[in-house]
Amino acid sequence: MIGAVRERDAQAVVCFLRRRVRSLSQEALARMCGVAQSTITRAEAGRGLTDRRKAMEALRGLGALDAAEDIRDPEQAANTSLAGQPRGVDVQGSAAETIRRLVSTYDLPEDGPVCPIGELQKDVVEIVRCRLNSHYTCLLARLPVLLPELTRALMTAQGADRDHAARLLVQAYRAMDAIADKLGLHDLSARTIQVMLWAAEQTVDEVTRAAAAYVRGETFFCNRDFHPGRLMLERAAQKLSPATPQEWAAYGALHMRAAVLSARGRAFGRAQDHLEEARSSARLTTEGVYTGTAFGPASVRIHEVTLALEAEDPDQALATAAGWSPPRQLPAERASHFYIDVARAQMRVRRPDGALDALTRAWRAAPEHTRLHPRVTTMLTQLSRAGGSPASAARDFAAAAGLTVP
Repeated sequence: MIGAVRERDAQAVVCFLRRRVRSLSQEALARMCGVAQSTITRAEAGRGLTDRRKAMEALRGLGALDAAEDIRDPEQAANTSLAGQPRGVDVQGSAAETIRRLVSTYDLPEDGPVCPIGELQKDVVEIVRCRLNSHYTCLLARLPVLLPELTRALMTAQGADRDHAARLLVQAYRAMDAIADKLGLHDLSARTIQVMLWAAEQTVDEVTRAAAAYVRGETFFCNRDFHPGRLMLERAAQKLSPATPQEWAAYGALHMRAAVLSARGRAFGRAQDHLEEARSSARLTTEGVYTGTAFGPASVRIHEVTLALEAEDPDQALATAAGWSPPRQLPAERASHFYIDVARAQMRVRRPDGALDALTRAWRAAPEHTRLHPRVTTMLTQLSRAGGSPASAARDFAAAAGLTVP
């Protein structure tokens, strides 16, 4: 956490430059951040905030909290987009080149050092945290070094250390897949998942293999092969004999994803069966991250909202979400998913103000995830064409998020 003086200076720089670059009014920027206009006025004057929590919320609302910790001068801040990427750079092309190179040479790492397995474990824990909180720029910076080192560890280690290295490699390639998936690089995502499955085969840990099967489910969503995808997840779940919380979480997560695949395939009865299996598993765990997957009662509830939307029942989705907020321990990306689904439900019942409020909450939870989510752009486009105050608010949101809407 940055110190009080740096916090004040960084906030003033970021707030002023974000508003200048995007041509937003103080009022629009304050609404985007979820703070009072006077907060932005004080920040731009360099006076900072008396409430440290509000300061962090303002920066997080802008998607600039991480960047603020590294700001050295205004020019550096001006050249940083809301998602943390340099302006004028082809982010998608650069990411595609990086991912293609890494998956093409997955078993041919260059010579180099190998840290002790305990140090690699710490690195992967941080990578998983970045993925779960949608810090994709952090992943792009760190994975090109970490993945070859993990592969070297796999190829040189013996016994338990080799198994450990394989499990870490699965999580690292899962993080790489997250970048490809969010940027819409679906062919590269499929190739990355195949490498991840190769890494999973190097371990004897069935829970890790279950986690890899969970991620493989993405390819069936992309190809709209809902029935085969559900069968694959069911078979992966059948290989488990859950007894520990971690095993129950792996089992429940597979059924949770199978529920959504079933719903997409219009098999709503089967979807509810899978959801009930996931709900029963969640009763035997607490909400947490298990082998890189968020699972627990809150995650299941969020999927209940998703299934109601898939069943074209936005009223049920809103009823499930009513009076509930994702707990703090839930990863930011999962919380953002929840609010985006709430926004979708609000749009379907023709409540534009409710949709914008939910989108703002999604942005505060995970700015990069929200900005890259295709449904967000669709909703903002619809709202911007509606006229009136919702249209103006939608355009302000899109401008602050770095999105282009017609």
